[in-house]
Amino acid sequence: MQTRRTLFGIIVLLFAFLTANQSVAQKKTKVELIQANSIRSDKNLYNGARRLIGNVKFKQDSAIMECDSAHFYSDRNMFDAFGHVHLYKMNNKNIDVRADFLRHDGDLKLAHFRHNVVLRDSNVILTTDSLDYNLQTDIGYYEHNGRIVDSLTVLTSLKGYYYNKQREVYFRSNVIIDHDSGVYQMFTDTIRYGLDTKIIDFFGPTEFYNDTNYMYARYGWYNTETEISMFKHDAMFRNPNQTITCDSMSFDRLHESGTAYSNVVAIDTTQNLTVTGDYVEIHKEPELLIVTDSAQIIYTVNGDSLYLHADTLRVCRDTSGQYRTFSAYWHVRAYKSDLQLQADSIFFSMADSIARFFGNPIFWVQGNQITTEYMEAFVKDNQLQKFMLYKTGMIIAPHDSTHFNQIKGTQMTGYLRDNDLYKVDVFKRAQTLYFPIDDNEIVGVNKGESNDLTIYLKDRAIKRLVYRSQPQSDMYPIDNMAEADMRLGGFVWYDDIRPKSPTDIFIWHKTDAIQSSRRITMPTQPTDSNAKKDRKPLAPNRNASRR
Repeated sequence: MQTRRTLFGIIVLLFAFLTANQSVAQKKTKVELIQANSIRSDKNLYNGARRLIGNVKFKQDSAIMECDSAHFYSDRNMFDAFGHVHLYKMNNKNIDVRADFLRHDGDLKLAHFRHNVVLRDSNVILTTDSLDYNLQTDIGYYEHNGRIVDSLTVLTSLKGYYYNKQREVYFRSNVIIDHDSGVYQMFTDTIRYGLDTKIIDFFGPTEFYNDTNYMYARYGWYNTETEISMFKHDAMFRNPNQTITCDSMSFDRLHESGTAYSNVVAIDTTQNLTVTGDYVEIHKEPELLIVTDSAQIIYTVNGDSLYLHADTLRVCRDTSGQYRTFSAYWHVRAYKSDLQLQADSIFFSMADSIARFFGNPIFWVQGNQITTEYMEAFVKDNQLQKFMLYKTGMIIAPHDSTHFNQIKGTQMTGYLRDNDLYKVDVFKRAQTLYFPIDDNEIVGVNKGESNDLTIYLKDRAIKRLVYRSQPQSDMYPIDNMAEADMRLGGFVWYDDIRPKSPTDIFIWHKTDAIQSSRRITMPTQPTDSNAKKDRKPLAPNRNASRR
């Protein structure tokens, strides 16, 4: 980084040197004395220079230089000016310099201002104690501390380079920017400031501070009028509760919204929540979070973490504005040590604490497999308390690798305690198939049917059944029974596609049931107009006008 900084400084100084020396090859003009109250010859002055006193005015080309007194070396085409020095150009209102002292070389057209130097551009004021200005190229530079002020921003640095024609100022070494009386401060090594655009481009490690937020990046820009910014290369945002790191980040301070791009990691310590992806969009009003491209949420509770992935993750407020809602679509997969999931879409509202699963979801809870067309899960204290299966559901609890206890019905309600399924109510066309155990040995196959029934389970095994309407139950010997006779209709064991680690959530597995379920409409599934809002916008325009 030091080599880069040194190289940048050499390039800027070389450019200033070359442009200064180009004026030598151009036609020389003489410095003209326009007026002075008195003119005296003084043998004590170098080379017999004339002493000019009172309302002194010089002219060279379009430049006018005024002062209280001066030593004029006409044979050398230069002068020293003292007191209330003022230089301006008749054809350029952007050049207006005042100082206590000026040494002007008319051959090189170089003005050396010293002590209390003030350069007034049409848009900013530059103050320093030492400024060298080339009247031919309209380039000025200082190397001993300077300060630029516009309507809202104060910029200070050890070195600075002013390019009037290009309408830019470069700041180097110990650069500090104070915007809007402390709304934020910026610390960096090198920036470029557009005098007309009011845009700050920074090059190198840069830090931003305000009362609660901290930002860092190694390259980017900030529009001081629109207050839109772009941060690139190791970008980071931090406040007391959240930290975001990414490759690049845009931020709109007025609307308090931002977008992070590539390798995004957002951590919320108050919620024990981590969001990762390659595109994260955040808005404060209305509250909205969108995550796409390898989107993932990691939620940690009681030392265990839930990892969830979908094509798009979305968090916002409901229509009342009181409760947050969460949506995940499409290709949803999740992993937790005691719970795994695959579904097409999820919708969850804090208003009722009900999670709704669409697209033939598959659940694995403590080894049990739950399948259905549509499911509602009731959450309390971060624990799944109850679930309801609609339009034919099936629960499969393996006894071993070949024997599976099975429950099937048009509608089911399952009850859990510490993520352990202990009771199931089955409504309409209830079917059961289970393997009774005696002395740890399977003694047969029990097949039962009823319109409604209640099943009690322990350790994934059926312990008791209560048939409530038109019951029918038969026990069959297991010897020589075909495998098909030990399966209810629609039985599929999906353990081969179950996420078995956090990284498995990014591997989608097609099933015929899920693929045919797209006709189901999720409550917050975007319509065409909303889908457009979720599309990734282009990077912000640095030259955009104030909104």
